[in-house]
Amino acid sequence: MDPEFLYAADADRDGSGRRSLARRCQAGELVRVRAGIYIEADQWQKMPQWDRDRASITAAVDQAQAPRILIQQSAAVIWGLPVIGRTSEILLLAPGTSHGRRRGSLRWTPRRLLEPTTTRDGLTLTSRAQTVLDMAARLRFERAVPAMDHVLRPDAARSLPALEKEALLILCENLPDEAKRTRARRVISFADSRSESPGESYSRAVLHLYGFPPPDLQYEFRSAGGQFIGRTDFFWKDYALVGEFDGAVKYGTAGSSRSPGASQQVGTASREALILEKRREDAIRATGVGFVRWSWADLIKPRKDPDGLVSMLLRAGLPRQRRR
Repeated sequence: MDPEFLYAADADRDGSGRRSLARRCQAGELVRVRAGIYIEADQWQKMPQWDRDRASITAAVDQAQAPRILIQQSAAVIWGLPVIGRTSEILLLAPGTSHGRRRGSLRWTPRRLLEPTTTRDGLTLTSRAQTVLDMAARLRFERAVPAMDHVLRPDAARSLPALEKEALLILCENLPDEAKRTRARRVISFADSRSESPGESYSRAVLHLYGFPPPDLQYEFRSAGGQFIGRTDFFWKDYALVGEFDGAVKYGTAGSSRSPGASQQVGTASREALILEKRREDAIRATGVGFVRWSWADLIKPRKDPDGLVSMLLRAGLPRQRRR
């Protein structure tokens, strides 16, 4: 949903004056998104972080007299692609032969356009394919994989089709140098549409970087009689080990936590979801496999942290290969 901005310039025109907006901001009634652009505090507080990021980017474009073209992570936010790690910078295409510049949170960066720019929700930005290729060519491997996984499957919520690996590989040959082409090819080749959430994608990339054997994705467990028990994020059959990233429940739509102000009905659904998840895990364990769960907090811990993902998997019997 588009944010409902209040503009200082409009307040000047209608006679209320921009000082009234500043006073309302000081009183906690408004949130200042950018200089001269505000939003109702109640609306802001109800927005999840990705919608706040969209609002900040939209405000930066609205604020400009000259056209602004979004690139890389800023374009990804508008396309609805997962962006791992937040940044206050809004990334824009540098015009002409400019070498780029910064002004506050705005950063203009030169890019070779692999495809024509396009529009989405009234904003001008790089194409979906170029956006993920720019991320693959310039971000760390584990931060680029979630967006690449995402575009390999249809985005029904935004009516966007899946992109094909072959087409992405062809397009990436137009990146400006061999180092970027190599990085992009590596991400494309590794990407897998079966990863169902950014957390699963990021986990898979981290597991690869740490030298763990590749798991089966979305593995289905069935009883001796063939009845479906459940589907898991990761399964290492040779080691009888299941891996699960906490954050994507494999049934229903209920979440595992309740946000402030949520209704009791949502809380009840969460409790029911936890009960169902416990039964599912117990049924899968009963087939004779081990079970390891991890969260974002576990993923970002140092490699040698005894409570981090690497230590958890090693204790569970999953070996690492020495990376060359």
